[in-house]
Parts: sequence; structure tokens; C-alpha cells
Amino acid sequence: MLLVHWQCHYLASTTPNKDKLKDYIHKYLRLIIAHQVGPTLGLRHNFCGSTLLAPEEMNNLEITPTKGLISSGMHYISPNIAPRGTSQGDYFPNQVGSYDIWAIQYGYTAFGARISIAEKPFLEEIAKKSAKPELSYSPDEDTSSIDTTSAPSDNSSNILIYSQSELDNCLNMWESLNQGYPISGESYSDLRERFNTIFGNYLQHLYYTSKYICGQSFYRVHPGENQGRLPFIAVPVEQQRQALATLQKYVFAEDALEFSPEVINKLAPERWLHSGSSPTRGRLDYPVYDLVLFVQSTVLSDLLSGDHLSRMKDIELKSAKGEALSLPELFGTLQTGIWKEVLQPKRKFKISSLRRGLKRQYVNFLTAMVLRKVDVLEDARTLAWYKLKQLNNELRGMNSDDEYTKAHLLETRDRIEKALNAPLQGN
Repeated sequence: MLLVHWQCHYLASTTPNKDKLKDYIHKYLRLIIAHQVGPTLGLRHNFCGSTLLAPEEMNNLEITPTKGLISSGMHYISPNIAPRGTSQGDYFPNQVGSYDIWAIQYGYTAFGARISIAEKPFLEEIAKKSAKPELSYSPDEDTSSIDTTSAPSDNSSNILIYSQSELDNCLNMWESLNQGYPISGESYSDLRERFNTIFGNYLQHLYYTSKYICGQSFYRVHPGENQGRLPFIAVPVEQQRQALATLQKYVFAEDALEFSPEVINKLAPERWLHSGSSPTRGRLDYPVYDLVLFVQSTVLSDLLSGDHLSRMKDIELKSAKGEALSLPELFGTLQTGIWKEVLQPKRKFKISSLRRGLKRQYVNFLTAMVLRKVDVLEDARTLAWYKLKQLNNELRGMNSDDEYTKAHLLETRDRIEKALNAPLQGN
């Protein structure tokens, strides 16, 4: 109900009436009930169920009323919120999914056979349809941090495109919080709850985006079936680069995650102490710096983790030459984006507090590799050493009239030099 209210407000500048809210709630309840009925019929979760439609089809009311939004109600789906400037379509599916119908047909069709073995030819005929995209299947054990096509609460066959529109929606909703909110009858703590809910959605779609970098799709296929498709197919390198550019824009850019002081100063905590409540204790104001640093650190930690870097190295071996995002390209893109003010300095430049925090975290991750405090590939460790050496050379001679920036540059150089010159210790 909160999402539909926001959507109507910032897209159409209208307040949803009771009929719209009732329709929204009833469709959501119908989806939940259908999802819960599924296991009683033997259906399992299917986290490929959201890949039925392309992003541009999700709000097309000439398609969704007959085809539906998803191929399986056994998927956990988030409300489908249209991008700004696009007419809103269905928030939730309005029919049983094509995969669900197919699975029920396989499990419950009466063939009139007297023994089970006699049913085999009929079942095989139904099973042959499994290669169709609308019958894709991915249960709980197939979801992972590598498969971009299998995840709960996502939407569309191209979550990279869909997530970018959702990230833009979040930015627009944050902006709308300073225009008419809190509404009549609400408190500032309600505004804080809205702000945090948007943040959760923002984080979720950053996660979906990061999966594209060295991502792979996993398919349950047998040799000779599905037109020769292999079990693992790497995400095209163009999409990996697009994902990296998206993270740069929404996490690492100079203007990323900036909020107006007026909005931040409205985010008061709940102060009503009663049975079942947990009012904020200790710090009362909103910890915006810590929250932004958490987002930046979380994304960096994911991209530069030992497991992620190892999979990137493997995909280089699994792909044709030039068809994989390499470790040098990842390190180079991150360094260029995060240190843009220094690498492309203006006559007078100033590094903001949020950018200083991001830069410190970047140096922390690379120095941890160089000093062998984390377990990463030796190639990654060597690249970390190389990029720190490059960065130190760039920082040499840099200066600023801003004392925060001046101190930050000097301290960063000092830490880098100590890391690069640290003696190696044997076991």
C-alpha cells in the first residue's frame, strides 16, 4: 500500500483512491494465496518465474492481461513499479503462470494407463517442452550470487535494465519525500520509515546489478537437448561493463547518494514507548554518513572479495579472447571512478566527506590484499600493489586549499607508502 501511494504521488501527482488501494491489496492477497496453494500440489519455488517478460513489456497492457507478468506464482515477486514517464501496468500477476500449468499437466494429467511405466511416453512428450523460455525452472538450491536469471523478488528477463529503472525510482521517491511529506496525520518517524524502506529497495537492486559482473546463468539441461545449450553461460561482457557503469553512477559517482539537508533533518526516530515498540535509543539523529559508507563498502567488498575475483579469473579461462571482463579492467575502472577528482583535477578541487570515506575504503581493501590480510588470488594481489603504486604517483604533488582534502591526500599517501614498503614476513 505504501509503494502504490508513493508511485501515484511522484509519477502522477495524485493520491490513490480507495478503489485503487483495494484493487492493489486484493491482487497482492490473491498472489500470496496462489503461492501458498502451490506446495499442496507439489510445486516448488521457481526463481526463474520472473523472466517471462522484457522490461519494456512489463507495463504493456496489451501483453500482460493475456500473457501475465510471470511464468510461475512460485516466484517471490516484488510489486511491478513502472519507470517514471511510463504508464503503470499491473502491479501483480493476474493469472496462473505458464510454468505452473505445465508442471500441473505433467503431474496430474490422466493418461488411462494401468501401470506407471506405460505413462512414460506421454510424460516425455510433455517434458520435451522444457526448452521453452516460459518454462524455465530454478528452485532454491539453484539460486546463487552468480546467476542473474535466478533470484527472489526480482522482475523481468533483464534485471540489469529493470534495476536501473528501480534505482531511478528510488531517487525520485527520495526527492518526493521533501515535497508534501509527512502527509496529514503522519509523524516525522513515518517519514524516516519511508526513507529506510526506499533504501532497502535501493540496496536490493544494487545487489542484482553486481551479480552481472562475472555472472553466469545456470541451466538444468541434458546433452543434446535445448539446442545444444551448456549448463553454464557467462553474462556477455557488454552487460558486465554496463553493470559496472551502473554501480559507478549509483554508488561511486561524485553526486551519488547525496541527500538534501532538509530531508535528513526530518528523519526523526519513533519516540512512543509502549508494549511491543522499540524506540531508538542512544543516537537520535539520522546517521547518514555511516549509512552511505555502508552502501559503498558493501558494494566494494562484493566486487573485491576473494571469491568474486577468483570467479572472474575462471571466466577469463572459460570465455573466448576479449569476451570476459578482466581483473585489470575491474581494478582500473574502480580506481578511475573512485579517484576521479584526483585523476582529472580541476584548478581548485575539494573532496567531500562522503567521497573521502569511499576513497579510504578503497585503499583499505587494496592494502589488505598487499599486506596479505585477506585471501585473494596472487594476480589480484599484484594488481592491488600496482594500482596503489599508480595512485601514489598521481597523488604526488596534488594539493588543495581545503584542509579536509589536503589532510586526506597526505594521509592516504602515507598509508600507501607504508603498505608498499612493508617487509614481508615468513610463516
